[in-house]
Amino acid sequence: MTETASVRKVTMTPTELGTVQRTLLTPLVARADQYPRQDAILRDHKAFEIAKRLAPHYQSAFLAIRRFPDTLTGCAIRAAVFDRWIRRFLDRHRDAAVISIAEGLDTTFERNDDGRSVFFELDFPDVIALRRELFADHPRRSMIAGSVFDKRWIDRVRSSGRNAFLFQAAGLTMYLPPERVREMLTLLADHFPGCTFLFDTCSTLAKRNSRRWEATVRTTGAVYQFGIDQAKDICQWDSRFRVLETEYMMDHHRRQWSAKTRFVSALSRSLRTAYQLNRAVLG
Repeated sequence: MTETASVRKVTMTPTELGTVQRTLLTPLVARADQYPRQDAILRDHKAFEIAKRLAPHYQSAFLAIRRFPDTLTGCAIRAAVFDRWIRRFLDRHRDAAVISIAEGLDTTFERNDDGRSVFFELDFPDVIALRRELFADHPRRSMIAGSVFDKRWIDRVRSSGRNAFLFQAAGLTMYLPPERVREMLTLLADHFPGCTFLFDTCSTLAKRNSRRWEATVRTTGAVYQFGIDQAKDICQWDSRFRVLETEYMMDHHRRQWSAKTRFVSALSRSLRTAYQLNRAVLG
């Protein structure tokens, strides 16, 4: 995998990002803080570099986020599991496109570029403006400003000429009303039949406790709106939805979770399965 993007000077401040958009700082800190660890879940040098560059503007936000180490562990695990699924997909499809919905400040391209696939990064205009300050252009990377529900991005992706599509939505579904989650999946199934979709979900228990547990909620004021106890239940929405794999965050890298979380999750299945990582096929 290659690291081809360079970091540019940053001028944007945290106040220039919307409330939900500011949740992008948590997964960035999660990956950056893993980089120097001997027991790192993943090593993301680009995230480490970007976090250092953003520190002067975002210092207080970073300090607040680091008060929730379990959230950071979960974000790092999610990135590592999704990377594994992305690389497996790219190994099987030599003519692929990877589309990240609500990409935030993720480094999907840097971590997974195989030298031939194309990557599309979709997010709100303020996030894309910040990304453009941090990442250099690349012929196989495209940044698209807009909502996934604004269908203008679809023609751009389809015009890439690729015949295999993988979408990922990391840290997105819980912020959407259930009807919007369903609309998003239906849209992908309609326009990219047979596509792979990677997404994480939280249970109804995690949704109820998000104001206590989650750095993204406590530090931004964002609200969890969608929780589902079994991700495979989305298959009841539409016969075209198939959840092929679900992994639970708390089954991974047990030593990095707090002692309290390890203890309680060992006793309570509802806590152990509260955060789910899912691979689905749509259409």
